[in-house]
Amino acid sequence: NARRANAAASALAEGLRALPGARLLQAVEANELFVALPESVVSALESAGFGFYRWPVAGLASGVAIRLVTSYATEPEDTAAFLAAARAAAAEAA
Repeated sequence: NARRANAAASALAEGLRALPGARLLQAVEANELFVALPESVVSALESAGFGFYRWPVAGLASGVAIRLVTSYATEPEDTAAFLAAARAAAAEAA
């Protein structure tokens, strides 16, 4: 179960690294990611129904930090849908 959750987190991290304005705030070593994204992308993901936590980070120069958590039940289609929505929101903001 842990391998599956960690693999989903790694897939999310890889996809998010390619987004303009995205920045991983910590190395992804398990099933949690902390990433800073532009506010417009975060708002679009929330509006699309994706669930995650806004995460307070002192001194964050730009964007909004969010915490993403994957589990054994996270399907590849789930990560693909999240990344597609994030890419679309980033493209719209550009």
